[in-house]
Amino acid sequence: MVHYIRFLQPPRVTRSKKDGTHALLSTLLTITTDLGDAFYPGDSCVHCAIFNGTTMRSLGMAHWMPGMRVLKIEAKVPLDFLRLRARFLFTCTESFEIDALQIERLPNIISAWTEEFSHLDDLDSDTTVRRFRVPDGRVLEICEENGDSMARHIWDGGVVLAAWLMDWTESGQHRDIPFTVLELGTGCGTVGLAFGIRSDCRLLLTDVDDDALTYARHNARRSRDTFNSVWKCLALDWSEPDRLKLDRPLDFIIASECIYNPDSIPGLVRTMSSLVRQSNGLKEGSPPPQIIVSTKVRHSSEAAFFDLMKESNYDEKKHIRVPIHDQYRESNGQDLEVVHIYIFEKQIESVSSREE
Repeated sequence: MVHYIRFLQPPRVTRSKKDGTHALLSTLLTITTDLGDAFYPGDSCVHCAIFNGTTMRSLGMAHWMPGMRVLKIEAKVPLDFLRLRARFLFTCTESFEIDALQIERLPNIISAWTEEFSHLDDLDSDTTVRRFRVPDGRVLEICEENGDSMARHIWDGGVVLAAWLMDWTESGQHRDIPFTVLELGTGCGTVGLAFGIRSDCRLLLTDVDDDALTYARHNARRSRDTFNSVWKCLALDWSEPDRLKLDRPLDFIIASECIYNPDSIPGLVRTMSSLVRQSNGLKEGSPPPQIIVSTKVRHSSEAAFFDLMKESNYDEKKHIRVPIHDQYRESNGQDLEVVHIYIFEKQIESVSSREE
């Protein structure tokens, strides 16, 4: 199970009247699951640092213990670090390494960064930044909301699918012509942007939530120096899938953590079918887009998605089970949680069947 450092009280910096060389950093944080429904049950040290673009300075650490729900951190910050653009880091990695976006190296606890600031008044209180280093050394930054909206948070299934894509795209999913990729329920844009950082793409990031699209748009803009993919954010309501008109065929449709709500599953499958139909009609004889779906099973009702996909003539080409590394569960002999990744393709209707 992946856990996340989250801010309950955003970091604040106040100047000391008695100390002319340091300011005081204070924050309240927690370590919780992606949905915030459980706290990290083990021991961990939370290290605090400030980074000014070239130098990382440790500010100290605090100890998270079993049974805790809140951790208070206070630290002195050298004023010379506050004279340049800087950001704070809260991590359970003593080396302060950026979290690796690779299946075998995903950390148990995802670090939390603040946005960069050049003045204490600019310290953003509404967001947390997740920074992931991909295999070639580039860094993918995903900004998410500090509030309770799940649509503007990253989820386990998205993080694992993004990490899996790093290896999958390295294994032959490159070509001279950019892929056209559409993400359904993009949220903060984690998976779509991960696809875009590993392969040059035309990305269509879609969601019904306008605020989620604002975060996806913001994250795509902050990635402009990281990848060569072009992108567009579009509103898409699964109850009205035909309102989105494609102007080119799709290579991939991706959807992460989109089947947990049984009420939305019929609309999701209809939307996929509408997109496949449009895509096939734009280029006669081209293969249908591959549909990549990831989920960490949360309800038995998710099985309805697979029944509807079968009824709608989708073939399940692959099913990859990705156990989530969890040091606490492993040390206590507990089963690891699993993210499931599926690849579907629409069955192509034969000429003889159409003639009948």
